Amino acid sequence: MVQKKFLVPNLFTGLNFLLGIYSILLMTEAFTSPGSPVLGSSKPPMLLAAWLIVWCALFDKLDGFAAKLLKASSEFGAQFDSLADLTAFGIAPGFLVYFYSQWADFAWFSTHRPLMIASASVYMLCTALRLARFNAIDSGELKDYFQGLPSTFAGAFVAVSVILHWKYGLIQTHPQLSPALPLLLILMGLLMVSPLYLPKLLRRQNPLFNTFQTANVLIAYVFSFGMMLPEYLYALGLTYGIIGFAHGLVKKDDIENAINPASEEAG
Repeated sequence: MVQKKFLVPNLFTGLNFLLGIYSILLMTEAFTSPGSPVLGSSKPPMLLAAWLIVWCALFDKLDGFAAKLLKASSEFGAQFDSLADLTAFGIAPGFLVYFYSQWADFAWFSTHRPLMIASASVYMLCTALRLARFNAIDSGELKDYFQGLPSTFAGAFVAVSVILHWKYGLIQTHPQLSPALPLLLILMGLLMVSPLYLPKLLRRQNPLFNTFQTANVLIAYVFSFGMMLPEYLYALGLTYGIIGFAHGLVKKDDIENAINPASEEAG
């Protein structure tokens, strides 16, 4: 905490944590002043709360990048990051869908409250289980893949889905889609604790692919901080998830053999 090289990654982690808390506060603010702008923004409080969760994902990635660049990884930083992730990508997205559904269509919410409580609970619990699992178990053997969906991705994807849900007025135009968000929470939660493999965004041997990957990451940062084109962010996340998990399924045996070479020899 006191050495200078640790200040930068911990600063990003602190911003991640505080923005997650402020996002939750904005959700409650939405009920006292529904539809009103916040901090001079034209966005209603609930929408700004969703964008803050997306920002948390950006700061979380900057935290990891800074720690590697400055060689400032530490046990304290890992525990602090886990606490911030639970707040920003576990509690905040679960509350976001719960409060947003209540804010956008109270009549539907009132008749489906058990579904809302269950979906938010499943999502938050799965996030906590995932983070606890990787705190307790060394996952260093998986250098190129995530096992299960990262909580950062899950939280940001839920937030972008809420933004699009509001932007296109889906509750008003397609009321049959009202269960989509709570069901999305359950899906994201199950994917987080699943045994599926998802390739990490790492530098590859193909320079063209590296350029494409880097360009998309930079564009995602610009659009996210600019709070614009959530459609692009949604399509980017959906494409990465579908293609990534499909690739993981194809490579599953190779990945597991690389982790446990002894089992391959025994077979």
